[in-house]
This record gives sequence, structure tokens and C-alpha cells, in this order.
Amino acid sequence: MKRILSAALTLPLLAAVGACGAYGSSAQPSGPQPRAAAATASAGALPTAPGSVTIGSADFPESELLAHLYADAMKARGVRTEIHADIGERAVSMAALKEGSIGAIPEYTGDLLAYLSSASTARTPQDIYARLRQAAGAQGLTVTAYAPAQDADTVTVTRATADTYHLSSIGDLKTVAHRLAFGAPAPTRTLPYGLPGLKSAYGVTFRQFVPLAPTGTITQNALRNNTVDAADIFSTDPFIPRYKLVSLKDPKHIFAAQNIVPLFRRDVLTQPMADACDAVSAKLTTTALAELDSQVANGASPDAVATTWLTATGLAH
Repeated sequence: MKRILSAALTLPLLAAVGACGAYGSSAQPSGPQPRAAAATASAGALPTAPGSVTIGSADFPESELLAHLYADAMKARGVRTEIHADIGERAVSMAALKEGSIGAIPEYTGDLLAYLSSASTARTPQDIYARLRQAAGAQGLTVTAYAPAQDADTVTVTRATADTYHLSSIGDLKTVAHRLAFGAPAPTRTLPYGLPGLKSAYGVTFRQFVPLAPTGTITQNALRNNTVDAADIFSTDPFIPRYKLVSLKDPKHIFAAQNIVPLFRRDVLTQPMADACDAVSAKLTTTALAELDSQVANGASPDAVATTWLTATGLAH
């Protein structure tokens, strides 16, 4: 749902249907992350020369921010980089990758896998990544390591609601949801991870479903003025930390993991590119990404925000 609606996520919103690895959300990866070398081992060793790459971004601010983060880190390792921003929806970016006008783009593991392999039922970070490597490889593409950062769906409540009903997990709603209203974009009423998933996985049935436009401003206002008691919000929505909202854990993974992952044409990726992307991904948490998104939402340029963060983390010079 998030990537379908991504064109609507312009300043100051970056949110609407979200679940993440921070603020008590569901799909934070556990165990060691896969390395880029593992993702490309079957195709042989990567070239050691830095190489050059044009990095695309989709038509929403977070994607452009991520493109700058990965591009600048690669540039620090000698890679020649260009950014082609705002190229449109996933169908457009995939066509651009295949015909070669771009060589890489930051992606989201769950949504990308659903695009490349619609029959996949993987939900956890590790399972999605394993299947994504296979699906990408079959199309001449490859992925480097995924980040702990996720921009995925969450069921989010206010701190007051969490405290009143002792909520930390979606399952905790089972005995109280009949008193509560749930807000989300209208398709959530029938999507597998929407009302049907909440009922089948957790036994949660809300008193009322309130259709909301897919913007962070509208959703957080509905929560804060008690129009709804819970809402479907992106995990990197700047309003979550700003207003101390609580995203409930999703241990049964009704929301697919959406870890940030760089996607490359296999014939473009070099070892310095992979190393640079892995270094960024290793440090990029959901909390960090939400803070960077917040800076962009407040008017800072994605390029400047990326440069400052990379310098602070020692990934650029």
C-alpha cells in the first residue's frame, strides 16, 4: 500500500500506512544481516575497480534521501555517481534499470519482492531477503545488504491509549478493540494485512473503521483529536517521535518487512559499491531514518541531510 500511494507522500508527510523496527514496531530483523558478498557469490566475484553508477530515486522524498545517502558513500570510495531523482513509480524504475538508464535504486524489500514475485508469502526480513536475491538474480539484478531501517506498516496509537489499555503488541488489542476506532486508507478494509489480517492473526475486531486519506498529517491529527484510537502509519513517519506515538509490535508478521535495500543491475555493481552500500545499511536504523526524514520534511534538502549524516557517522569525507 505504501509504494502504491508513494506519490502522495510529499512535504510534510512521509507517512500513512506504516510498521517498523523502532518505537515498538513489528518487523525488526533479528540475527546477523546477510552481506552483499553472499548476495552475489553465485555470480562470481565482483570487480574491484570503483566503477560508475547512475542511481535513481522514486517520486517521494525518502527515496531521494536514500539515493543521496548511498551515492555519497560510494563517491567517498572512488565510485563515480550521478543521481536521477523523481523517476516515478516502481514500474518506471524497473524499466529504467533493465534498459540501463539507471544502474541502481534504493528499494524496500517486501514491496520489491511482491513486485518481482507476486506469489511469494515471505513476511520476515530474512525470508524476504533470501527470496528477493533469487527473484532479482533471475532478472539480471542483485541486492546488497539490507538495513535494519524499515518503512513499513504499523498499527500506531497515542501514548495515552497505550498506557490506558496496556498495549505493546497488536495482540494486546484483542480484548479492547471492540471499544476502539481504527483509521487507515480505505483499501485497508479488505487488504490481507488490513482488517482481515488483524482479525485472522490476532482476533482483533475494531468497533469502527474510519477511512483516512493517505497522509501523515491527516492520520496523526485523527489520532491526536481522538477521531480514531489506532491508525495505520508508516514506521518512519516523523510524527511518531514528534508526538511520542507508539507503534505496536507485530510478532505474527501480518505486515511484510520493508527493510531498505539497494537494488543494482548485476553488470554495474562493483566491490567498492557493495562495500559502501553495506556500510550505510549497517548504520541506518529506523530511528535514524525517521529523524532524517523529519529534517527533509522541515525543509532541508535531501542532499544536505545525507551529507551531514554520512560525515557524522564517518562514512564520507
